[in-house]
Amino acid sequence: MTTASQPAISADSKKQESRYDQESVLHPHGNGLIAVAAFSCLVVALQQTLVVPATPRFPQLLGESATAVSWIVTATLLTGAIATPIISKLSDMVGRRKMLVFSMTFVLIGSVIAPLGGLPLVVAGRALQGLGTALVPVAMAQMRDSLPPHKIGSSLAILSATLGVGGGIGIPIGGVIISIASWQWLFWVSAALSVVSIVLIALVVPQHNPETHRPFDTTGAVLLSIGLVSLLLGISQGGMWGWGSLPTILTLVLGVLVLVVWTFFELRNQAPLVDLRSSAIRPVLLTHISSFTMGILMFTNLLLTTQQLQGATGENGFGWSAQAAGLAMLPNACAMFLVAPLTAHLAKRFSPQMVLGLGAVVTGLGYLLRIFLIPNGAMLIVWTTVIGIGVGIGYAALPMLIVRYTPGTQIGEANGMNALVRAIGTAVASAGVSVIATMLAVTVEGHSTPSATAFLVLSIIGAVISAATLIFALGARSEKHRVHQA
Repeated sequence: MTTASQPAISADSKKQESRYDQESVLHPHGNGLIAVAAFSCLVVALQQTLVVPATPRFPQLLGESATAVSWIVTATLLTGAIATPIISKLSDMVGRRKMLVFSMTFVLIGSVIAPLGGLPLVVAGRALQGLGTALVPVAMAQMRDSLPPHKIGSSLAILSATLGVGGGIGIPIGGVIISIASWQWLFWVSAALSVVSIVLIALVVPQHNPETHRPFDTTGAVLLSIGLVSLLLGISQGGMWGWGSLPTILTLVLGVLVLVVWTFFELRNQAPLVDLRSSAIRPVLLTHISSFTMGILMFTNLLLTTQQLQGATGENGFGWSAQAAGLAMLPNACAMFLVAPLTAHLAKRFSPQMVLGLGAVVTGLGYLLRIFLIPNGAMLIVWTTVIGIGVGIGYAALPMLIVRYTPGTQIGEANGMNALVRAIGTAVASAGVSVIATMLAVTVEGHSTPSATAFLVLSIIGAVISAATLIFALGARSEKHRVHQA
């Protein structure tokens, strides 16, 4: 951002301070607002992993092939990627509360549709649930809009923690549900939670007048959607199709080419869907890159742990059941939530950049300990939880950095982009873990299982990515481009 733009940013900052004063009268503590936002984010995060325990059973339950059933997971990923930047931008234009209700309504409709029929309805329902992913960055923008400055850091830390908590507890909760009831109850539970969320949002979240009246960038939204769908389709289905197959190559190449065209279009657009020039500012760009790497580290930890706990005992695995391995992720999820208040205090005392760096160090330490010291399953859970603490600290710092370096009229948009690249990171992690586990698999008692070498390679990769994230965090400091205190 150029120096010439600083007066506008200063005016924006003063405008926000006035807003904080007004909202502090309506929400003197903001605890209710934070609680509603956290609950809503948790409901959305649960959708990512709640169905995972049932996924191996869906081919038999629905009478479909494993390839067809894989779309139950892929559909959510694709629609979430499309919706996140678009709905985040719309929240800057038409107001946060409308988009919060809008996003959660998709979760409700999808949760009602999915259990009513066969695979097509399940996939359609999961696709609609995925649209709810956009609620998270909008909720974060709402915190910045409605809370006084001293509350923003802690609220963002709590909302960020719910992403990891939701992803972590979704697997054991889903496992419990399908063990005592039918698979349809995975969706009925989601429907009930989404109804509660919609009611709470309508009652508690204040309505703001939008600060921007620019036209919506329809062309940019279409191009970004095509590019993301093609890219993520290739990444998520590459293992099924074959990484050297024509469909995989075509979708990946098409995705990259369309995103390049989208980039040039956005740079020339006076009212872009995503302000790429603001995103290219060093602290914002490095924050987005760190979000991508943190997404990889979080999901790799989840997949690696569950696979190793269920793995063959002769290959550094422990032979646990799928349900026990899912329950083993609960300490990780709880730890991510408990570190949120600590993260906010650390950010006030030092800076969000230093907190992000600390998260990278703790995460890297956890991955290194996985390499050198895993005598039993319990110790593996301890190191997994250490990684979860590190990721939780890093996740909490990311939106603080976005708020610190982004003008108010672009908060929703910037948080949406940050959430999008984190989602892409989880998709890359899913594909990467699958590729490495398959390439380095061994046959034990007639069954293919990840080898000890696969677990080692994935842990080394996690340590290396953690080191890279530390470098990005240390480079994300820039007082010149600072907009707000956070």
